[in-house]
Amino acid sequence: MKIREFKIDDYPIVRDLWQAAGLILRPGDELEDAKLKLQRDSDLFLVAIQDDMIVGSVMGGWDGRRGWIYHLAVEPEHQRKGIGAGLVREVEKRLVAKGAKKVNAQVYKWNERSSEFFKAIGYETQPDLIMIGKRLRK
Repeated sequence: MKIREFKIDDYPIVRDLWQAAGLILRPGDELEDAKLKLQRDSDLFLVAIQDDMIVGSVMGGWDGRRGWIYHLAVEPEHQRKGIGAGLVREVEKRLVAKGAKKVNAQVYKWNERSSEFFKAIGYETQPDLIMIGKRLRK
């Protein structure tokens, strides 16, 4: 497996990957939003390549204080082969280089598979926190 930075030409393949992996796509997951992401921290939006095909992706974020992980997805037939863990570890490494001391991953409560995955690689549930949000645009 090879990991490289996402390129805007990858968008249709990565979007299909997100859907195949069961991610719920939101208005912020459109092509224009991917372009904005690349302007901010393109080095944290990664894809995994195997046999010249994109088989996984992860979107990392850095707010100057903490790191964030979003949209970790691996093609269903390639899951449980270390691809997801490899992508997360690469994002973690890049976040440490930026100065991050902590990283958070956002996982929906109903997504037990993702919760178990993150627990298996050392992440802990934060039971005293709740996620709240507000949509600013469609």
